[in-house]
Amino acid sequence: MIIDTLDNASRYYMLHPSLEQAFDFLDSLSPEEFPEGRSELIGNHLYGNGMVRDTKDFEDSIWESHDKYLDIHYLVEGEEKVFYADEDDMKEIEAYDAEKDFTVFDGTGKEVFVPKGGFVIFFPGEIHKALVHGAKPGRVKKVVIKLGGD
Repeated sequence: MIIDTLDNASRYYMLHPSLEQAFDFLDSLSPEEFPEGRSELIGNHLYGNGMVRDTKDFEDSIWESHDKYLDIHYLVEGEEKVFYADEDDMKEIEAYDAEKDFTVFDGTGKEVFVPKGGFVIFFPGEIHKALVHGAKPGRVKKVVIKLGGD
């Protein structure tokens, strides 16, 4: 897991040849011209899922991990809590679904602070939970970049 801001994105280009394109896309986003839905950057290898969602209670959001894709969570507008968990603290409750690339878990985890203009990278196998509200529910504009896959 990596937590940082777009100001420092170039530090991570060396991790994967497509990260520069992913971060350039995120840097181009604005709340006014938000791309809801799928934005293909390199077919199924690199794309963004733009979503406008209401944040949820902790219990109503799911713990998940992915096997094929790395996730970059980037909040364009609003506030959310993001959590991560060690596999030893989790119990698998839905087996891996290869078509949707996710496994669902139950258990406990830790909150991570994502600053304004910040992102979190979850690598394949890292368990996470997002779209959790703070003191009260709210609407967010968020993009999850998917990198890897086919």
